[in-house]
Amino acid sequence: MKPLGTKEQSGAAVRYAVREDYRRFDQKRNLIYQGEWNPAFAGLSRSDLRQAREEKLKRSLPGFTRLDWAYQMAATANSNASGFVINVPNSGGTSWRGIAKAAIGSEAIVGLPEYQGKSGINARVIKKMAALFGADDVGICRLDRRWVYSHYYDPETRESYPIHFSDEPGFEHHTEPGMLEDHSQIIPVGMKYAIVFIHEMDYKGIAEAPSLTQMATTLRTYSQISLTAISLAEFIRGLGYRAIPSANCTALNIPLAIDAGLGELGRNAKLIHPRFGPRCRISKVITDLPLEVDIPIAFGVTAFCDTCKKCARTCPGDAIPTGDRSFDPVGEFSNYGVLQWQVDHDRCKKIQAKIGTNCGICLQTCPYNKPDGMGHWLVKSLIAMTPLMNRLILRGDDLMGYGKGRPAKHFWDF
Repeated sequence: MKPLGTKEQSGAAVRYAVREDYRRFDQKRNLIYQGEWNPAFAGLSRSDLRQAREEKLKRSLPGFTRLDWAYQMAATANSNASGFVINVPNSGGTSWRGIAKAAIGSEAIVGLPEYQGKSGINARVIKKMAALFGADDVGICRLDRRWVYSHYYDPETRESYPIHFSDEPGFEHHTEPGMLEDHSQIIPVGMKYAIVFIHEMDYKGIAEAPSLTQMATTLRTYSQISLTAISLAEFIRGLGYRAIPSANCTALNIPLAIDAGLGELGRNAKLIHPRFGPRCRISKVITDLPLEVDIPIAFGVTAFCDTCKKCARTCPGDAIPTGDRSFDPVGEFSNYGVLQWQVDHDRCKKIQAKIGTNCGICLQTCPYNKPDGMGHWLVKSLIAMTPLMNRLILRGDDLMGYGKGRPAKHFWDF
């Protein structure tokens, strides 16, 4: 449920202030991959993070016990089994072509009439199916090409390859999404809609950040995402349309989620959802199925984050700024030319490598991170309606002890 006072807004200028010299982001610059190819970031690879985690497991530290490790293994089981690689496009479960045809048999659709639903009906059908397949919220927007990666990074070859659209010179004859011989990917020009999903992360799991329990909470959400994205993509293909399922690959999630009316951008560089705050993960399916789009919303996040700064105060790596928003990123890891609070992702990654998990403290401490309840809904509504009470609300959040987390050992209490 959206807070009272939530406003719907249209127009890219309201959603984002973007400079004219903006260029699409290269996935290779994402800090998750910097440690894999950039000598300047030696010691920040996924293997280094894993080593720090294993050292804590051997000592059975709180949040790093055999129980926590088993939870992490279980949390990744579904995405691993389905081949859903969250950062690599058009691979296994993220295939840009149908994956269920062999099981169904192409002869099953011979003679069936074409599906011709109108955009409004299609949108309602898609949202119903997304909920049935596990999404906690869903929005629809037109695919803004600015948010599509200019290149994707292949961790096997350690090379970047371009993502093209079929109306670019030399690619006009491509009508199906897929990979060319040179490893570049093609998105047909007709695939102009993005269906964006929100999956909630467990409140108690995030409350124990930074621990393996909290990291397993994140990974479990990705396993849920794999079911939703794969299944909805196959549903769309079953209707005779094209679909590209995606977690963190192909395009930037947060701008698409904002365009789809699912939240606003917070100081911690996370999407702030009206119900879950930053405690959610985002995925999407890009399609040519005609869809009625949603309108971006505003519920006071920018003004509150200007006042709050709680995530910045509690960040163990001092990675989150306390100052104003800027167009210029810190380092090469954020999108240049977009007005936002510029997180120092280098410092963020160093803390993750030291802790051995993906941290999550900025999610835990955010005042928007609250469980469901009428009282919390009323406070969010007050924030949405007037910024005059923000300092008092923030003071109350601190006095009530929210955002401090709890010892990881309590996760297994019954």
